[in-house]
Amino acid sequence: MSGLRVRGLHAGYGRTVILTGVDLEVHPGEVVGLAGRNGAGKTTTLRAISGMLPRRAGELSFDDTPLPAGPRGVARLGVVHVPEGRGVLRGLTVEENLVFGAAAVGQPHGRAERERVLAFFPALGRMLDRKAGLLSGGEQQMLAIARGLMARPRLLMVDELSLGLAPRVVVDVLGSVLSACREQGVALLIVDQNLRALATNCDRVYVLSGGSTTCYEDAASRTDQFWRSVYF
Repeated sequence: MSGLRVRGLHAGYGRTVILTGVDLEVHPGEVVGLAGRNGAGKTTTLRAISGMLPRRAGELSFDDTPLPAGPRGVARLGVVHVPEGRGVLRGLTVEENLVFGAAAVGQPHGRAERERVLAFFPALGRMLDRKAGLLSGGEQQMLAIARGLMARPRLLMVDELSLGLAPRVVVDVLGSVLSACREQGVALLIVDQNLRALATNCDRVYVLSGGSTTCYEDAASRTDQFWRSVYF
């Protein structure tokens, strides 16, 4: 089945160790959630997987190939990271951001590629010449995800998808990314604090606490009371 496999991941910043044994898997075609309180290490986990943060220990592979240490090598293997805070290039236009997303990993970035991605984010297609810094928060999140999809990932990792967005906007953005990934056969790892949104849309949810993860299968069938007991 392959896909992403993480075993015993340790990582941190300086002398501070944040992760002390993270285990998780994302198989082809799956939607998997990673939840946890503020400061639990969700962003640290994605940064370590994508190579943006050095890993101190652990075995990480994608389709049975060890994950490279650096972000470029990880992205070229097909694992693309949409960081917390969107990370769009604010001084560039929407179109230039999309081109950058593909060019950074050596993927085609012509009109056909843009139309393939923009079919799932039609609002962006009407503002290709607009500077990314002038977009709303929801539009910037859509652009960040669309830019990631331009790299033709096999696994897309989205950090804090709902951060700073109104609930209605979250529904729109989440619906678009789920449709895009399902249509294109892209596995999806979503990091968010909204356990109910993750449970509703994910095949399973990992909860990060104390530096390690616990896996909960059949997330959609779990009750709100169950998740409250897990979280609190």
